[in-house]
Amino acid sequence: TTEFLWQEGHTVHKSEQEAEEETLKILNQVYRDYIEKDLAIPVIIGRKTEKEKFAGALHTYTLEALMSDGKMLQAGTSHNLGQNFAKAFNIKYLDEDQQEKYVWQTSWGTTTRLVGALVMLHGDERGLKLPPKVAPVQVIIVPIMFDKTKKEVLEKAESIRAILKKNFRVEIDTRDGYTPGWKFNEWEMRGVPLRLEIGPKDMAQGQVMLARRDTGEKTAVKEEKLVEIVKELLDNIQENLFTRAKKFLEENIRETSDYNEFKKIIEKKRD
Repeated sequence: TTEFLWQEGHTVHKSEQEAEEETLKILNQVYRDYIEKDLAIPVIIGRKTEKEKFAGALHTYTLEALMSDGKMLQAGTSHNLGQNFAKAFNIKYLDEDQQEKYVWQTSWGTTTRLVGALVMLHGDERGLKLPPKVAPVQVIIVPIMFDKTKKEVLEKAESIRAILKKNFRVEIDTRDGYTPGWKFNEWEMRGVPLRLEIGPKDMAQGQVMLARRDTGEKTAVKEEKLVEIVKELLDNIQENLFTRAKKFLEENIRETSDYNEFKKIIEKKRD
C-alpha cells in the first residue's frame, strides 16, 4: 500500500519565545515521553543543521532512534516556523494595543513509521515483541486440553480471564485442531508480552504457568497471587525492553573530533 497515517499539529503564538517553548514541549513532553515510556524506544534528541531543517523554519528538532541494523530512524520532528509562513500567508492577530502583528508558528508531526520502529528494534527471529503498554493483547491464555478434562480446563480458563480482564487486555485461545505448542509459537510471533498456560496438572496444584515473550522465562504462579504477579511481570517486561534498547544504543555511540577517525568508525560498522 502507498497509504500511511500521519499525526500533525500546528500552533500560533504572539512571541518567538512562546513558539520555541511550544516546539520543545511537544518534542520532549509529548513525543519523547510517548516513544520512550510507551513504545520502549530510547531516542536521541537534537537540532537539525541549517541544510537539514524544514524549509522555511527557524529551527527543526528531531528524535532519532537506533534500529537493530545499526541505522538511525527519524521518529518525529518539531519545528519552530518563526514568522516566515505568517508573512507569506498574511496571518496576523490583534495585540493588547489593537495593533496587527504577525504570529509565530510551530509545526510538529510523526507517522506510522513508529510501528516499523517498534518491529525493527524489539523484534527477533521468532517475530514481534510488543511492549505491554501498547500491546493489543497483554496476556494470552492457552488452555492445555485433553478430552477427559477439556470442560473443566476451559471453565477454569474462562474464570481466570474474567478476573484478569478487569485490569489487563486478555484473550483466550480455545481453538480446536491446534496443539498447545503451535499456539505458543503463533502468539509469540504476534508479540503478546505474557502467555498463561493452564492444564489439569496446574489446576490440581492451584497454579498457572506464565511465560514471558521477552526472555522466554516461565514461572509457576499460585492463583491467589495471579493479578499481582501479572502486573509485576508486565511492568518488568516494559522496563526490560527499554533497558535493553537503551544499552544497545549506548554501546553503539562513538565520539570523535577527527574526520579520518570518523570515516574509519563508519567503515568498521559497515563490516
